[in-house]
Amino acid sequence: MEEILVWVVDDDEDYCQLIQEVLNEHYQVAVFHEAGTYRSALTRNTPDLVLMDINLPDVSGIELCRELTESGKDCAVIFVSGMNTLDERLRAYDVSAVDFIAKPFEIKELLAKVQAVASYQSKRHTLVQAESMSRNMAFQSMTESAQYGAVLQFFRQCFLCQDYQSLADAFFDLMQQLNLNTCLEIRDSEVHYFAPQHADISPIEANILELLDKHGRLYDFGSRTICNDKHVSFLIKNMPLDDEVLYGRLRDIIAVIVEGLEARVMDIGRQQTLQHVFVEIQALLGKINGAILEHDEKFSAALTGMTTEIRSSFHVLDMTEEQEHYFASLLERNLKEASSAGDAFYRLQGSLKTVKNVVESSVVS
Repeated sequence: MEEILVWVVDDDEDYCQLIQEVLNEHYQVAVFHEAGTYRSALTRNTPDLVLMDINLPDVSGIELCRELTESGKDCAVIFVSGMNTLDERLRAYDVSAVDFIAKPFEIKELLAKVQAVASYQSKRHTLVQAESMSRNMAFQSMTESAQYGAVLQFFRQCFLCQDYQSLADAFFDLMQQLNLNTCLEIRDSEVHYFAPQHADISPIEANILELLDKHGRLYDFGSRTICNDKHVSFLIKNMPLDDEVLYGRLRDIIAVIVEGLEARVMDIGRQQTLQHVFVEIQALLGKINGAILEHDEKFSAALTGMTTEIRSSFHVLDMTEEQEHYFASLLERNLKEASSAGDAFYRLQGSLKTVKNVVESSVVS
């Protein structure tokens, strides 16, 4: 992190001095109190990260960030503002900021977010060239029929996915073929975030997904579109607003895609539940088997001992032959009833094995 160049653009000189002192130990820091000197410096150098105040005295920080994005310079912007509203955050994200810090803030929060964004920038840089090359090659020959063919292939691929990561990989393959830059959120008992090539999503993307996952099936803001279902949301960052036909077709396609994702997420959840039930039944069968064996051994030993003891005591009791025959018949009859009661345990064991086989076939299929 020693070579990371951080610029601070804010008209509050005391604040800038504090931030410079805090960051100087780990980063190269330059401070600008107004837009003119910042713009001039930008013609000579490009920072890795800019901490930008939204409300500057001579120009909006939003405008400066838009200029930076349009210039094509590879630089991440964290907005710092006292106006902590959804509209303000959406404005920040619309000009490609990667995070938003609301004033007042703790110094440790600032340090953590600067470190996270610096790490995010480093990872993103390693992916940009390969991603751009593969995306451009894939989309040069894309036609409308190829798009729908890709969607059908995605649905076929979905049924082979047994976990969220493989499902996300199939989704990003489809999005790449559609020339769409996306990130994905899946919700079960927890919230799971996914980005292409197993990268991390930016903090502000996670924040936007969380804020907008209840805003209807399709929610547009700027050139971005959020697509939502009960357990799935994904953010499209580059909807083609300048091509009305393509834009309309893509909206139809992504509405279908989110339904397929939702169905498969629910299927994966059911499969995981069945897998858990299968494991529990296996464990229960093992316990029942052990209990039956133990019961049979003890019961057999007890009955054998009792039978031997009773028969050997006939002569001591000085019983008639008719009485001995009666007691022997009584003993044999009760032994048969006890044996039939033991058979009930085996029938229960057989029933549980049948249930296990049904659950196992469901899990495997």
